[in-house]
Amino acid sequence: MVYKGMALSPGIAIGRVYPLKRAAHKVHRRSVLPNEVKREISRFRKAVDDTRKEMISVEDKVKKALSSKKSSIFEGYRLFLEDKMLINETETLIKDQRVNAEFAFSMQLNKIIMEFKKIKNDYLKERARDVSELGRRVMSHLMDMDDKVLWGDIPPDSVLVAYNITPSDTAHMKSNNIRAFVTDTGGKTSHTAIVARALEIPAVTGLRDFSVIAEAGQDIIVDGENGIVITDPDEETVINYKRERKRYQDEQHSLQKLMDLPAVSTDGVTFGIEANIEIAEEIATALAYGAEGIGLYRSEYMFINSETLPGEEEQYAQYKTVCEKMLPYPVTIRTIDLGADKLSDAVKLPPEQNPMMGLRSIRLCFKIPEIFKTQIRALLRASAAGNLKIMIPMITNVSEIKKVKMIISEAKRELEKEGAPFNARVEVGAMIEVPAAAVAADLIAEEADFLSIGTNDLIQYTFAADRMNENVDYVYEQGNPSLMRLIKFVIDSAHQKQKSVALCGEMASDPAFTKILMGLGLDTFSMSAIAIPKIKKIIRTTSAREAKDFADKFIAGSCSQ
Repeated sequence: MVYKGMALSPGIAIGRVYPLKRAAHKVHRRSVLPNEVKREISRFRKAVDDTRKEMISVEDKVKKALSSKKSSIFEGYRLFLEDKMLINETETLIKDQRVNAEFAFSMQLNKIIMEFKKIKNDYLKERARDVSELGRRVMSHLMDMDDKVLWGDIPPDSVLVAYNITPSDTAHMKSNNIRAFVTDTGGKTSHTAIVARALEIPAVTGLRDFSVIAEAGQDIIVDGENGIVITDPDEETVINYKRERKRYQDEQHSLQKLMDLPAVSTDGVTFGIEANIEIAEEIATALAYGAEGIGLYRSEYMFINSETLPGEEEQYAQYKTVCEKMLPYPVTIRTIDLGADKLSDAVKLPPEQNPMMGLRSIRLCFKIPEIFKTQIRALLRASAAGNLKIMIPMITNVSEIKKVKMIISEAKRELEKEGAPFNARVEVGAMIEVPAAAVAADLIAEEADFLSIGTNDLIQYTFAADRMNENVDYVYEQGNPSLMRLIKFVIDSAHQKQKSVALCGEMASDPAFTKILMGLGLDTFSMSAIAIPKIKKIIRTTSAREAKDFADKFIAGSCSQ
Protein backbone atom coordinates (compact mmCIF):
# COMPACT_ATOMS: atom_id res chain seq x y z
CA MET A 1 0.00 0.00 0.00
CA VAL A 2 1.35 3.45 -0.96
CA TYR A 3 0.68 6.50 1.23
CA LYS A 4 1.50 10.11 0.31
CA GLY A 5 2.36 12.53 3.08
CA MET A 6 4.67 15.50 3.70
CA ALA A 7 8.42 15.06 3.33
CA LEU A 8 9.86 16.01 6.72
CA SER A 9 13.48 14.86 6.53
CA PRO A 10 15.15 13.44 3.38
CA GLY A 11 16.57 9.95 2.96
CA ILE A 12 15.31 6.44 2.32
CA ALA A 13 14.81 3.74 4.94
CA ILE A 14 13.68 0.13 4.66
CA GLY A 15 12.59 -1.64 7.84
CA ARG A 16 9.70 -2.83 9.99
CA VAL A 17 6.97 -0.91 11.77
CA TYR A 18 7.41 -0.25 15.48
CA PRO A 19 4.35 1.53 16.91
CA LEU A 20 5.02 4.18 19.55
CA LYS A 21 1.97 4.68 21.73
CA ARG A 22 1.58 6.79 24.84
CA ALA A 23 -1.31 6.82 27.26
CA ALA A 24 -3.33 10.03 27.30
CA HIS A 25 -3.34 12.07 30.49
CA LYS A 26 -6.91 12.35 31.74
CA VAL A 27 -7.07 15.43 33.93
CA HIS A 28 -9.95 16.00 36.33
CA ARG A 29 -10.76 19.09 38.33
CA ARG A 30 -10.44 18.59 42.06
CA SER A 31 -11.07 21.20 44.71
CA VAL A 32 -8.41 21.66 47.36
CA LEU A 33 -8.70 23.00 50.87
CA PRO A 34 -7.00 26.30 51.83
CA ASN A 35 -4.32 24.42 53.78
CA GLU A 36 -3.60 22.24 50.69
CA VAL A 37 -2.84 25.10 48.31
CA LYS A 38 0.80 25.34 49.35
CA ARG A 39 1.25 21.61 48.81
CA GLU A 40 -0.24 21.78 45.30
CA ILE A 41 2.09 24.62 44.33
CA SER A 42 5.06 22.63 45.68
CA ARG A 43 3.96 19.60 43.62
CA PHE A 44 3.75 21.76 40.50
CA ARG A 45 7.16 23.35 41.06
CA LYS A 46 8.75 19.94 41.61
CA ALA A 47 7.19 18.59 38.38
CA VAL A 48 8.55 21.56 36.43
CA ASP A 49 11.98 21.13 38.01
CA ASP A 50 12.01 17.38 37.22
CA THR A 51 11.08 18.14 33.62
CA ARG A 52 13.86 20.72 33.40
CA LYS A 53 16.39 18.13 34.59
CA GLU A 54 14.99 15.66 32.08
CA MET A 55 15.50 18.12 29.21
CA ILE A 56 19.08 18.76 30.34
CA SER A 57 19.69 15.01 30.10
CA VAL A 58 18.23 14.93 26.58
CA GLU A 59 20.33 17.95 25.58
CA ASP A 60 23.49 16.20 26.81
CA LYS A 61 22.60 13.15 24.73
CA VAL A 62 22.13 15.22 21.59
CA LYS A 63 25.47 16.96 22.14
CA LYS A 64 27.18 13.59 21.78
CA ALA A 65 25.64 13.13 18.34
CA LEU A 66 25.72 16.75 17.18
CA SER A 67 27.51 19.98 17.89
CA SER A 68 26.57 21.73 21.11
CA LYS A 69 25.12 24.60 19.06
CA LYS A 70 22.65 22.31 17.27
CA SER A 71 21.55 20.82 20.56
CA SER A 72 20.64 24.26 21.92
CA ILE A 73 17.07 23.78 20.69
CA PHE A 74 16.56 21.98 23.99
CA GLU A 75 17.92 24.97 25.88
CA GLY A 76 14.95 26.87 24.46
CA TYR A 77 12.68 24.23 25.95
CA ARG A 78 14.22 24.72 29.36
CA LEU A 79 13.78 28.48 29.05
CA PHE A 80 10.11 27.98 28.26
CA LEU A 81 9.75 26.09 31.54
CA GLU A 82 10.74 29.36 33.22
CA ASP A 83 8.12 31.37 31.31
CA LYS A 84 6.25 33.65 33.72
CA MET A 85 2.98 33.32 31.86
CA LEU A 86 3.08 29.54 32.27
CA ILE A 87 4.43 29.29 35.81
CA ASN A 88 2.89 32.31 37.54
CA GLU A 89 -0.53 31.95 35.97
CA THR A 90 -0.70 28.26 36.90
CA GLU A 91 0.14 29.05 40.51
CA THR A 92 -2.38 31.90 40.51
CA LEU A 93 -5.11 29.51 39.34
CA ILE A 94 -4.23 27.09 42.13
CA LYS A 95 -4.45 29.87 44.71
CA ASP A 96 -7.49 31.77 43.44
CA GLN A 97 -9.66 28.87 42.33
CA ARG A 98 -8.32 26.36 44.86
CA VAL A 99 -7.91 23.58 42.32
CA ASN A 100 -5.42 20.76 41.94
CA ALA A 101 -2.11 21.46 40.17
CA GLU A 102 -2.91 19.11 37.24
CA PHE A 103 -6.11 20.97 36.37
CA ALA A 104 -4.59 24.45 36.78
CA PHE A 105 -1.58 23.54 34.65
CA SER A 106 -3.70 21.94 31.90
CA MET A 107 -5.92 25.06 31.74
CA GLN A 108 -2.95 27.40 31.33
CA LEU A 109 -1.18 25.05 28.93
CA ASN A 110 -4.24 24.78 26.67
CA LYS A 111 -4.57 28.56 26.66
CA ILE A 112 -1.00 28.97 25.39
CA ILE A 113 -1.37 26.17 22.82
CA MET A 114 -4.52 27.76 21.41
CA GLU A 115 -2.75 31.10 21.03
CA PHE A 116 -0.02 29.45 18.95
CA LYS A 117 -2.54 27.56 16.80
CA LYS A 118 -4.28 30.80 15.81
CA ILE A 119 -1.11 32.06 14.13
CA LYS A 120 -0.83 31.69 10.35
CA ASN A 121 2.96 31.64 10.35
CA ASP A 122 3.86 27.94 9.94
CA TYR A 123 6.91 28.06 12.17
CA LEU A 124 5.17 29.83 15.04
CA LYS A 125 2.15 27.54 14.73
CA GLU A 126 4.47 24.55 15.13
CA ARG A 127 5.52 25.83 18.53
CA ALA A 128 2.16 24.54 19.78
CA ARG A 129 3.58 21.01 19.43
CA ASP A 130 6.66 21.97 21.44
CA VAL A 131 4.51 23.41 24.21
CA SER A 132 2.32 20.30 24.16
CA GLU A 133 5.39 18.05 24.48
CA LEU A 134 6.68 19.96 27.49
CA GLY A 135 3.22 19.90 28.98
CA ARG A 136 3.04 16.13 28.60
CA ARG A 137 6.31 15.73 30.43
CA VAL A 138 5.30 18.04 33.28
CA MET A 139 1.96 16.26 33.54
CA SER A 140 3.65 12.85 33.66
CA HIS A 141 5.64 14.00 36.68
CA LEU A 142 2.58 15.53 38.32
CA MET A 143 0.53 12.36 37.86
CA ASP A 144 3.45 10.06 38.59
CA MET A 145 3.02 8.26 35.25
CA ASP A 146 6.01 6.55 33.64
CA ASP A 147 5.51 6.83 29.87
CA LYS A 148 9.18 6.76 28.93
CA VAL A 149 10.16 4.77 25.85
CA LEU A 150 12.50 1.84 26.49
CA TRP A 151 14.74 2.67 23.55
CA GLY A 152 17.11 -0.22 24.18
CA ASP A 153 14.31 -2.76 23.69
CA ILE A 154 13.43 -1.60 20.17
CA PRO A 155 14.43 -4.21 17.52
CA PRO A 156 17.04 -3.42 14.83
CA ASP A 157 15.91 -1.79 11.56
CA SER A 158 12.76 -0.37 13.13
CA VAL A 159 10.68 2.45 11.66
CA LEU A 160 8.89 4.34 14.44
CA VAL A 161 5.22 5.00 13.71
CA ALA A 162 3.26 7.37 15.96
CA TYR A 163 0.60 10.05 16.07
CA ASN A 164 3.36 12.56 16.79
CA ILE A 165 7.09 12.42 17.57
CA THR A 166 8.82 14.85 19.91
CA PRO A 167 12.30 16.35 19.42
CA SER A 168 13.52 14.43 22.46
CA ASP A 169 12.20 11.17 20.91
CA THR A 170 14.08 12.03 17.71
CA ALA A 171 17.29 12.64 19.65
CA HIS A 172 17.27 9.02 20.85
CA MET A 173 16.84 7.44 17.43
CA LYS A 174 20.28 7.63 15.88
CA SER A 175 21.88 5.29 18.41
CA ASN A 176 18.90 3.00 18.98
CA ASN A 177 18.31 0.89 15.84
CA ILE A 178 15.70 3.27 14.39
CA ARG A 179 16.01 3.87 10.66
CA ALA A 180 13.18 6.41 10.17
CA PHE A 181 9.89 7.61 11.56
CA VAL A 182 6.38 8.25 10.24
CA THR A 183 3.74 10.37 11.99
CA ASP A 184 0.10 11.26 11.53
CA THR A 185 0.75 14.92 12.25
CA GLY A 186 3.71 17.31 12.18
CA GLY A 187 5.30 20.12 10.20
CA LYS A 188 8.46 21.02 8.28
CA THR A 189 9.27 23.88 10.63
CA SER A 190 8.89 21.87 13.85
CA HIS A 191 11.83 21.27 16.17
CA THR A 192 11.30 17.55 15.54
CA ALA A 193 11.97 18.19 11.85
CA ILE A 194 15.05 20.29 12.62
CA VAL A 195 16.54 17.56 14.83
CA ALA A 196 15.61 14.82 12.31
CA ARG A 197 17.36 16.62 9.47
CA ALA A 198 20.41 17.36 11.62
CA LEU A 199 20.66 13.67 12.59
CA GLU A 200 19.89 12.60 8.97
CA ILE A 201 16.90 10.46 9.97
CA PRO A 202 14.39 10.01 7.11
CA ALA A 203 10.87 11.07 8.09
CA VAL A 204 7.41 11.56 6.61
CA THR A 205 4.46 13.22 8.32
CA GLY A 206 0.86 14.21 7.61
CA LEU A 207 -0.49 10.67 7.14
CA ARG A 208 -3.51 11.24 9.39
CA ASP A 209 -4.56 7.81 10.77
CA PHE A 210 -1.49 5.85 9.68
CA SER A 211 -0.50 5.10 13.29
CA VAL A 212 -3.85 3.33 13.70
CA ILE A 213 -3.61 1.40 10.41
CA ALA A 214 0.05 0.30 10.54
CA GLU A 215 0.74 -3.08 12.15
CA ALA A 216 3.71 -3.93 14.35
CA GLY A 217 6.40 -5.80 12.42
CA GLN A 218 4.94 -4.84 9.03
CA ASP A 219 7.52 -4.28 6.24
CA ILE A 220 7.77 -0.59 5.39
CA ILE A 221 9.69 1.78 3.12
CA VAL A 222 10.05 5.47 4.01
CA ASP A 223 10.97 7.93 1.26
CA GLY A 224 11.70 11.12 3.18
CA GLU A 225 12.61 13.03 0.04
CA ASN A 226 9.27 12.61 -1.71
CA GLY A 227 6.98 12.11 1.28
CA ILE A 228 6.07 8.53 0.32
CA VAL A 229 5.47 5.57 2.65
CA ILE A 230 4.96 2.02 1.34
CA THR A 231 3.76 -0.88 3.48
CA ASP A 232 4.17 -4.55 2.50
CA PRO A 233 6.27 -3.69 -0.60
CA ASP A 234 6.91 -6.42 -3.16
CA GLU A 235 10.41 -7.63 -3.94
CA GLU A 236 10.79 -5.46 -7.05
CA THR A 237 9.86 -2.32 -5.10
CA VAL A 238 12.38 -3.14 -2.37
CA ILE A 239 15.11 -3.65 -4.97
CA ASN A 240 14.26 -0.34 -6.66
CA TYR A 241 14.33 1.55 -3.38
CA LYS A 242 17.63 -0.02 -2.36
CA ARG A 243 19.01 1.28 -5.65
CA GLU A 244 17.43 4.70 -4.98
CA ARG A 245 18.87 4.74 -1.45
CA LYS A 246 22.35 4.11 -2.85
CA ARG A 247 21.84 6.94 -5.38
CA TYR A 248 20.71 9.31 -2.64
CA GLN A 249 23.67 8.43 -0.40
CA ASP A 250 26.11 8.98 -3.28
CA GLU A 251 24.44 12.31 -4.08
CA GLN A 252 24.68 13.44 -0.45
CA HIS A 253 28.35 12.52 -0.38
CA SER A 254 28.86 14.58 -3.54
CA LEU A 255 26.90 17.55 -2.16
CA GLN A 256 28.95 17.58 1.05
CA LYS A 257 32.00 18.50 -1.01
CA LEU A 258 30.21 21.65 -2.22
CA MET A 259 29.18 23.01 1.18
CA ASP A 260 32.29 25.13 1.68
CA LEU A 261 32.63 26.15 -1.97
CA PRO A 262 31.25 29.44 -3.36
CA ALA A 263 28.16 29.51 -5.60
CA VAL A 264 29.91 30.45 -8.84
CA SER A 265 28.48 29.65 -12.27
CA THR A 266 30.57 27.90 -14.94
CA ASP A 267 31.24 31.28 -16.58
CA GLY A 268 32.39 32.95 -13.35
CA VAL A 269 29.31 34.77 -12.02
CA THR A 270 29.04 34.64 -8.21
CA PHE A 271 25.69 34.38 -6.45
CA GLY A 272 24.99 34.89 -2.75
CA ILE A 273 23.71 31.87 -0.81
CA GLU A 274 22.07 32.63 2.52
CA ALA A 275 19.73 30.87 4.95
CA ASN A 276 16.28 31.62 6.33
CA ILE A 277 16.08 30.95 10.06
CA GLU A 278 13.51 31.24 12.80
CA ILE A 279 15.65 30.93 15.93
CA ALA A 280 19.31 31.46 16.81
CA GLU A 281 19.69 27.72 17.41
CA GLU A 282 19.47 27.12 13.63
CA ILE A 283 22.64 29.10 12.89
CA ALA A 284 24.97 26.12 13.38
CA THR A 285 22.94 24.09 10.88
CA ALA A 286 22.95 26.97 8.40
CA LEU A 287 26.73 27.28 8.58
CA ALA A 288 27.18 23.52 8.35
CA TYR A 289 25.23 23.46 5.07
CA GLY A 290 27.35 26.27 3.61
CA ALA A 291 25.30 29.42 4.19
CA GLU A 292 27.21 32.66 3.61
CA GLY A 293 24.81 34.75 5.67
CA ILE A 294 21.29 34.93 7.03
CA GLY A 295 18.98 36.36 4.38
CA LEU A 296 15.90 36.26 6.60
CA TYR A 297 15.79 36.14 10.38
CA ARG A 298 12.17 36.27 11.53
CA SER A 299 11.89 38.36 14.69
CA GLU A 300 8.27 37.52 15.51
CA TYR A 301 8.76 34.72 18.00
CA MET A 302 9.44 36.86 21.06
CA PHE A 303 6.45 39.11 20.33
CA ILE A 304 3.73 36.50 20.71
CA ASN A 305 2.30 34.54 23.59
CA SER A 306 3.25 37.00 26.26
CA GLU A 307 1.44 39.29 28.64
CA THR A 308 3.92 42.07 27.94
CA LEU A 309 5.87 43.10 24.88
CA PRO A 310 9.61 42.33 24.85
CA GLY A 311 11.67 45.28 25.96
CA GLU A 312 14.65 46.80 24.23
CA GLU A 313 17.19 44.89 26.31
CA GLU A 314 15.58 41.52 25.65
CA GLN A 315 15.46 42.16 21.91
CA TYR A 316 18.99 43.57 21.84
CA ALA A 317 20.36 40.43 23.52
CA GLN A 318 18.67 38.18 20.92
CA TYR A 319 19.82 40.15 17.88
CA LYS A 320 23.33 40.58 19.26
CA THR A 321 23.65 36.81 19.78
CA VAL A 322 22.63 36.09 16.18
CA CYS A 323 25.08 38.65 14.78
CA GLU A 324 27.97 37.35 16.87
CA LYS A 325 27.32 33.73 15.93
CA MET A 326 27.26 34.60 12.21
CA LEU A 327 30.41 36.72 12.07
CA PRO A 328 31.80 37.66 9.58
CA TYR A 329 28.68 36.94 7.53
CA PRO A 330 25.71 39.33 7.19
CA VAL A 331 22.45 38.89 9.11
CA THR A 332 19.27 40.37 7.66
CA ILE A 333 16.65 40.75 10.40
CA ARG A 334 13.06 41.32 9.36
CA THR A 335 11.11 43.62 11.64
CA ILE A 336 7.79 42.53 13.18
CA ASP A 337 5.64 40.73 10.61
CA LEU A 338 2.48 40.03 12.62
CA GLY A 339 -1.05 41.33 12.94
CA ALA A 340 -2.29 43.00 16.12
CA ASP A 341 -4.25 39.86 17.06
CA LYS A 342 -1.00 37.85 17.25
CA LEU A 343 1.31 40.45 18.74
CA SER A 344 0.74 40.19 22.48
CA ASP A 345 -1.93 40.26 25.14
CA ALA A 346 -0.65 43.76 25.87
CA VAL A 347 -1.90 45.11 22.52
CA LYS A 348 -5.64 45.75 22.44
CA LEU A 349 -7.04 46.66 19.02
CA PRO A 350 -10.43 45.87 17.44
CA PRO A 351 -10.57 42.57 15.48
CA GLU A 352 -10.43 42.77 11.68
CA GLN A 353 -12.42 40.83 9.10
CA ASN A 354 -9.36 40.22 6.90
CA PRO A 355 -6.15 40.50 9.00
CA MET A 356 -3.88 39.36 6.13
CA MET A 357 -4.78 42.55 4.26
CA GLY A 358 -5.25 44.71 7.30
CA LEU A 359 -3.23 46.17 10.14
CA ARG A 360 -0.11 44.02 10.09
CA SER A 361 3.65 44.27 9.68
CA ILE A 362 4.89 47.80 8.97
CA ARG A 363 1.30 49.12 9.02
CA LEU A 364 0.93 47.96 12.61
CA CYS A 365 4.30 49.49 13.46
CA PHE A 366 3.11 52.87 12.18
CA LYS A 367 -0.11 52.51 14.16
CA ILE A 368 1.79 51.72 17.38
CA PRO A 369 5.14 53.52 16.80
CA GLU A 370 6.51 52.83 20.29
CA ILE A 371 6.67 49.09 19.48
CA PHE A 372 8.57 49.76 16.27
CA LYS A 373 10.86 52.35 17.85
CA THR A 374 11.88 49.91 20.58
CA GLN A 375 12.72 47.24 18.03
CA ILE A 376 14.67 49.66 15.84
CA ARG A 377 16.75 50.84 18.83
CA ALA A 378 17.55 47.22 19.73
CA LEU A 379 18.51 46.44 16.11
CA LEU A 380 20.74 49.50 15.83
CA ARG A 381 22.56 48.64 19.05
CA ALA A 382 23.03 45.03 17.89
CA SER A 383 24.50 46.30 14.61
CA ALA A 384 27.68 47.18 16.54
CA ALA A 385 28.20 43.45 17.19
CA GLY A 386 28.17 42.25 13.59
CA ASN A 387 27.09 42.75 10.00
CA LEU A 388 23.39 43.44 10.63
CA LYS A 389 20.87 44.58 8.04
CA ILE A 390 17.33 45.73 8.75
CA MET A 391 14.52 44.52 6.46
CA ILE A 392 11.04 46.03 6.47
CA PRO A 393 8.12 43.73 5.50
CA MET A 394 4.84 44.55 3.73
CA ILE A 395 6.09 47.73 2.10
CA THR A 396 3.43 48.98 -0.33
CA ASN A 397 4.75 52.33 -1.55
CA VAL A 398 7.80 54.57 -1.41
CA SER A 399 6.35 56.88 1.25
CA GLU A 400 6.40 54.00 3.75
CA ILE A 401 10.12 53.35 3.33
CA LYS A 402 10.76 57.11 3.68
CA LYS A 403 8.80 57.13 6.93
CA VAL A 404 10.79 54.13 8.19
CA LYS A 405 14.06 55.92 7.47
CA MET A 406 12.86 58.96 9.43
CA ILE A 407 12.09 56.78 12.46
CA ILE A 408 15.51 55.10 12.18
CA SER A 409 17.25 58.49 11.95
CA GLU A 410 15.44 59.62 15.07
CA ALA A 411 16.52 56.45 16.91
CA LYS A 412 20.11 57.02 15.82
CA ARG A 413 20.08 60.54 17.24
CA GLU A 414 18.76 59.22 20.55
CA LEU A 415 21.48 56.54 20.75
CA GLU A 416 24.17 59.08 19.91
CA LYS A 417 23.05 61.28 22.80
CA GLU A 418 23.09 58.25 25.10
CA GLY A 419 26.56 57.25 23.93
CA ALA A 420 25.35 53.81 22.80
CA PRO A 421 27.48 52.28 20.01
CA PHE A 422 25.83 51.31 16.69
CA ASN A 423 26.68 51.07 13.00
CA ALA A 424 25.73 54.46 11.58
CA ARG A 425 25.71 52.96 8.05
CA VAL A 426 23.46 50.00 8.80
CA GLU A 427 21.61 49.00 5.63
CA VAL A 428 17.82 49.23 5.51
CA GLY A 429 16.01 47.15 2.89
CA ALA A 430 12.44 46.66 1.71
CA MET A 431 10.61 43.40 1.21
CA ILE A 432 8.78 43.21 -2.10
CA GLU A 433 5.77 40.99 -1.44
CA VAL A 434 2.89 43.21 -2.56
CA PRO A 435 2.23 43.78 -6.30
CA ALA A 436 1.96 47.54 -5.74
CA ALA A 437 5.51 47.53 -4.35
CA ALA A 438 6.75 45.36 -7.20
CA VAL A 439 5.56 47.78 -9.89
CA ALA A 440 7.03 50.67 -7.88
CA ALA A 441 10.33 48.86 -7.31
CA ASP A 442 12.31 51.54 -9.16
CA LEU A 443 11.04 54.22 -6.78
CA ILE A 444 11.47 52.08 -3.66
CA ALA A 445 15.01 51.13 -4.74
CA GLU A 446 15.95 54.82 -4.69
CA GLU A 447 15.23 54.93 -0.96
CA ALA A 448 16.10 51.39 0.20
CA ASP A 449 19.64 50.02 0.43
CA PHE A 450 18.53 46.64 -0.93
CA LEU A 451 15.40 44.73 -1.94
CA SER A 452 14.31 41.24 -0.96
CA ILE A 453 11.50 39.47 -2.81
CA GLY A 454 9.12 37.51 -0.59
CA THR A 455 7.57 35.22 -3.18
CA ASN A 456 5.25 33.38 -0.77
CA ASP A 457 3.06 36.44 -0.25
CA LEU A 458 3.81 38.01 -3.63
CA ILE A 459 2.33 34.99 -5.41
CA GLN A 460 -0.85 34.84 -3.35
CA TYR A 461 -1.44 38.58 -3.62
CA THR A 462 -0.69 38.58 -7.36
CA PHE A 463 -3.03 35.70 -8.16
CA ALA A 464 -5.58 36.39 -5.38
CA ALA A 465 -5.08 32.83 -4.15
CA ASP A 466 -4.55 31.80 -0.53
CA ARG A 467 -1.57 29.43 -0.54
CA MET A 468 -3.13 27.47 2.34
CA ASN A 469 -6.44 26.91 0.50
CA GLU A 470 -6.47 23.59 -1.37
CA ASN A 471 -9.47 24.69 -3.45
CA VAL A 472 -7.46 27.35 -5.28
CA ASP A 473 -4.00 25.81 -5.24
CA TYR A 474 -4.17 25.41 -9.05
CA VAL A 475 -4.10 29.22 -9.29
CA TYR A 476 -1.09 29.56 -6.97
CA GLU A 477 1.51 29.14 -9.74
CA GLN A 478 5.16 29.75 -8.90
CA GLY A 479 6.18 29.20 -12.53
CA ASN A 480 3.64 31.51 -14.15
CA PRO A 481 5.30 33.77 -16.77
CA SER A 482 3.46 36.84 -15.42
CA LEU A 483 5.08 36.29 -12.01
CA MET A 484 8.51 35.88 -13.61
CA ARG A 485 8.01 39.14 -15.51
CA LEU A 486 7.14 40.85 -12.23
CA ILE A 487 10.27 39.44 -10.56
CA LYS A 488 12.40 40.52 -13.52
CA PHE A 489 11.03 44.06 -13.31
CA VAL A 490 11.92 44.23 -9.60
CA ILE A 491 15.46 42.95 -10.23
CA ASP A 492 16.08 45.23 -13.23
CA SER A 493 14.69 48.26 -11.37
CA ALA A 494 16.99 47.66 -8.39
CA HIS A 495 20.04 47.08 -10.57
CA GLN A 496 19.42 50.35 -12.41
CA LYS A 497 19.80 52.03 -9.00
CA GLN A 498 22.89 49.92 -8.20
CA LYS A 499 21.01 48.04 -5.47
CA SER A 500 21.16 44.29 -4.83
CA VAL A 501 18.19 41.93 -4.81
CA ALA A 502 17.65 38.77 -2.78
CA LEU A 503 14.78 36.29 -2.86
CA CYS A 504 13.74 34.69 0.42
CA GLY A 505 10.54 32.80 -0.46
CA GLU A 506 10.14 29.06 -0.97
CA MET A 507 11.03 29.53 -4.64
CA ALA A 508 14.68 30.15 -3.70
CA SER A 509 15.00 26.61 -2.32
CA ASP A 510 13.25 24.89 -5.25
CA PRO A 511 15.79 23.48 -7.76
CA ALA A 512 13.20 23.83 -10.53
CA PHE A 513 13.55 27.63 -10.37
CA THR A 514 17.30 28.06 -9.80
CA LYS A 515 18.23 28.40 -13.47
CA ILE A 516 15.52 30.92 -14.34
CA LEU A 517 16.26 33.03 -11.24
CA MET A 518 19.94 33.07 -12.21
CA GLY A 519 18.89 34.21 -15.67
CA LEU A 520 16.65 36.94 -14.28
CA GLY A 521 19.71 38.42 -12.57
CA LEU A 522 18.94 37.59 -8.95
CA ASP A 523 21.91 38.41 -6.69
CA THR A 524 21.20 36.30 -3.60
CA PHE A 525 19.22 33.14 -2.90
CA SER A 526 18.01 32.84 0.70
CA MET A 527 16.48 29.51 1.69
CA SER A 528 16.06 26.71 4.18
CA ALA A 529 19.57 25.56 5.11
CA ILE A 530 19.00 21.97 4.03
CA ALA A 531 18.37 23.12 0.43
CA ILE A 532 21.68 24.99 0.08
CA PRO A 533 23.90 22.16 -1.24
CA LYS A 534 21.48 21.28 -4.07
CA ILE A 535 21.08 24.91 -5.14
CA LYS A 536 24.85 25.40 -5.02
CA LYS A 537 25.34 22.36 -7.23
CA ILE A 538 22.95 23.72 -9.86
CA ILE A 539 24.61 27.15 -9.84
CA ARG A 540 28.11 25.65 -10.08
CA THR A 541 27.12 23.49 -13.08
CA THR A 542 25.14 26.17 -14.95
CA SER A 543 26.30 28.97 -17.24
CA ALA A 544 24.88 32.34 -16.24
CA ARG A 545 24.79 33.34 -19.91
CA GLU A 546 22.77 30.23 -20.82
CA ALA A 547 20.50 30.85 -17.83
CA LYS A 548 19.80 34.39 -19.08
CA ASP A 549 18.95 33.12 -22.57
CA PHE A 550 16.60 30.57 -21.00
CA ALA A 551 14.92 33.21 -18.79
CA ASP A 552 14.47 35.61 -21.72
CA LYS A 553 12.81 32.89 -23.82
CA PHE A 554 10.60 31.80 -20.93
CA ILE A 555 9.34 35.31 -20.28
CA ALA A 556 8.74 35.77 -24.01
CA GLY A 557 6.65 32.60 -23.91
CA SER A 558 8.83 30.57 -26.28
CA CYS A 559 9.73 27.87 -23.76
CA SER A 560 8.26 26.28 -20.62
CA GLN A 561 9.67 26.00 -17.10
